[in-house]
Amino acid sequence: MANDSVHTYVAGQRWLSETELEQGLGLLTQAEGRTLTVLFPATDEVRHYASQQAPLARYRLLPDDRGQHAEGWFFRVTEVEDKAGVLHYTGHREDTNETVSLPETQLAAQVATQHPLTRVLAGKTDRLDMYRLRQQAQRHLQRWQQSSVTGLLGARAQLLPHQLYIAHTLADRYQPRVLLADEVGLGKTIEAGLILQRRLLSGRSQRAAIVVPDSLCHQWLIELKRRFALAFSLFDQERCEQTAIDFDNVFSAEQLVVVPQSLLQSERWQTQLSEAAFDLLIVDEAHRIAPKTAHFAQLQQLCAAIPSVLLLTATPQQAGLDGHFARLQLLDPDRFHSFEAFVEEQQSYRQLTPLAEVLARVGADKLLDRLLDHYGTGRLMYRNSRAHVGGFPERQCHPVELDEAAGDDFSAKATWLKDLLRQHKPEKFILICRSAATVQKLYDFLRVQHGVHAAVFHEGMSLLERDRAAEFFASPEDGCPVLLCSEIGSEGRNFQFAHHLVLFDLPEHPDLLEQRIGRLDRLGQTDTVHIHVPFMPESRDAYLFEWYQAMQAFAAPNAVGATLYDEFSEQLQPYFTGQFHDEFGFAELIETTAERAEQLREQIRAGRDRLQELNAYRPQRANAILEAIEKDERSAELAAFMQDFWARFGLDYDELNAESGWLRPTEHMRTQLPGLPDEGLTVTFSRDYALANEQVEFLSWDHPQVQHALELLTTDSYGSTCVALMQNRALPAGAWFVELGYSSRLTAPAALVAHEFYPQQGIRLLLDSKGRDLTARVQAGAFDKQLSFIDKKQARAMLQELRQTIQQHIQSAWRAAEVQQQTFIDDAKQRLEQEMASAQQRLLELQQRNPAVRQSEVDALTERQQQLSLALSKPMLQLDSVRIVVNSPK
Repeated sequence: MANDSVHTYVAGQRWLSETELEQGLGLLTQAEGRTLTVLFPATDEVRHYASQQAPLARYRLLPDDRGQHAEGWFFRVTEVEDKAGVLHYTGHREDTNETVSLPETQLAAQVATQHPLTRVLAGKTDRLDMYRLRQQAQRHLQRWQQSSVTGLLGARAQLLPHQLYIAHTLADRYQPRVLLADEVGLGKTIEAGLILQRRLLSGRSQRAAIVVPDSLCHQWLIELKRRFALAFSLFDQERCEQTAIDFDNVFSAEQLVVVPQSLLQSERWQTQLSEAAFDLLIVDEAHRIAPKTAHFAQLQQLCAAIPSVLLLTATPQQAGLDGHFARLQLLDPDRFHSFEAFVEEQQSYRQLTPLAEVLARVGADKLLDRLLDHYGTGRLMYRNSRAHVGGFPERQCHPVELDEAAGDDFSAKATWLKDLLRQHKPEKFILICRSAATVQKLYDFLRVQHGVHAAVFHEGMSLLERDRAAEFFASPEDGCPVLLCSEIGSEGRNFQFAHHLVLFDLPEHPDLLEQRIGRLDRLGQTDTVHIHVPFMPESRDAYLFEWYQAMQAFAAPNAVGATLYDEFSEQLQPYFTGQFHDEFGFAELIETTAERAEQLREQIRAGRDRLQELNAYRPQRANAILEAIEKDERSAELAAFMQDFWARFGLDYDELNAESGWLRPTEHMRTQLPGLPDEGLTVTFSRDYALANEQVEFLSWDHPQVQHALELLTTDSYGSTCVALMQNRALPAGAWFVELGYSSRLTAPAALVAHEFYPQQGIRLLLDSKGRDLTARVQAGAFDKQLSFIDKKQARAMLQELRQTIQQHIQSAWRAAEVQQQTFIDDAKQRLEQEMASAQQRLLELQQRNPAVRQSEVDALTERQQQLSLALSKPMLQLDSVRIVVNSPK
């Protein structure tokens, strides 16, 4: 191709505007004298240029390039012919494979303006540091896609082996339908969140609905956002009615939704939820929906309509074995069709427990696998116990009966609290009471009257204000000794760093009491939990305390409290006023409560299945997952990469301390970042720091902001073209090289998770000015230290001089890139065949022993292998980046 400046302009030629690349591919309509007229069909704009100074670049497809006809179809070029200055292309049409011939006038105007070759032709370049950042992003993305723990890296949670084992085991399963039934405090919400996040990030799930008790909706929204950076939308009655104005099915408006359980009682909304094509359903507190009710029937329809289902309950047999069986039917009605057969199976399986215990003790994992594979609910139910997992603190209850002479109820308790805080300096106390009014009254008493600093936390405050209060309380240097919370303090927050809980008043329901204590008594607590309970004689709290003591609610997690409340709440009501003095009647109630509590606990112990515990937590495998996370989280690398990204894209990052910094947008931002408020936010790359400071955003490779950065730098044009100067005295001045980066990926449905076998591959080729391949002789980054920045004006001039040769080099290099790609493809095919054959064999053997294995799981493995094999036969190779290096030793 001749130099553009002396080119003969002919009507019908296609040109790019170097200054307005966004106009698309222009058509030269007139060339008279010194004036050129170019029509840009994509925008219907016309431009007039002086022919000697036109900022135009000739657009030319080369053999094997992919072109698009104006009618929309694509073709692969096989031959290019110049006829009187206008190019004519011959090639094969992709959709019909027929041979086509067309002049360049018929090319589509919507040319790939972000394509590196197009940008080179138009003289568009990026800074050297942006090019380097793009190369880093390619490597980071490939490593993240290849990781065995993708989706498990980013939870703001302790890395607990039993949770990681369940999440890793279930998240990768085809359409998992399971009951997560860990005991109270073991983190079923975290397990469900880990499964959810891994499935969403891997592509196995795209649309998720979470059905929760109405009172827990906001807690779930907060937990999903804070722990997993997942933004769900609440669809309550009001939201549904508003959305129905614009949508036939209200749930089609969002991909991720939280739904209150009460909404299922509406046939209209329940039907729409079932028809909204969600692929993952999570139901919290599943035991609250009683079998043989209309509500349960609605849940049954919903579970039948959604392929993947997670049911969460800490008390799977709370409604008896028949209730447990009914919930298993929700998961697999074909497998669990006979209650009598189920009971018989359960009894026979328990005979295997002694042998399983021995195999677990001696570490015979393979034999234990085969034994547990026989177990009927082994693939449908996962239940860990505190006894099996270990690591929980003790509880010590400190009841304080106050002197009636100390004043009224509030005054006596407040005075006692003031003295308690002074006795235990500098320890931290959490105080929870029923109302925000009591919180404010206490704050005034402590701060104004007695100079005791306190933080307040109640529903009348904004989320930001609550965050600041929690941060003020948590700060070891500047914090206060006590956090005064209304009932909202018992939901959505964990304060394991504190060891003292003050129950300023007692809640009426045992589950609410357990929620309060659970803010401190949970995994991660390092000390004994001290529970302080002040009460006046014969008061409401005095009666409640005795009733709670009878069921041992302060001593250990209370799995029987809800059942006891249902049975005894009516008898308790007269005592809640504090005016009932029938001591004999109350003593009898306390004795009956204690006896009934023991009966219920015995039922739970009898229902506790050792085989389920062994199946739900395998320490050796869990520790391997934990090690993989610690290896792949690479927090220092991530911090360096993101700080470079922010600097290049116009965000300010100010380091606040060794573990955190303040990130805020500026008017110079190149793009918007997800979840970044106008006022900015505090971020950290340290899991430990994030756990100790819940108001700080925890960034990991799984986080949306990081994923957004990787996507921008690997799919957009940022850093895709670059010109750099090299200072090497061993080479002649003016010697130049072109470094080409190609990306290779598979085009396949997201649910196939193709990147597990074939992540986006990067292919590098280095050519000299003669087109000779130097890739093997000069490794990537070998001369990076010799390179320096060049301004855009110089870069444009160099590209204009070299672009014809560069285009020819790019064309000639395509075959070498295909050869490298084929090596990757062959390796992926071999691994696919080996891993899928092994998985199919195991599943078929398992199916013979355990009818809980659905035939659809076996068929899905075969289908996945077939589709991935097809995708591997048609990889997509694309030019991703071009760097021109010109030697200038002076």
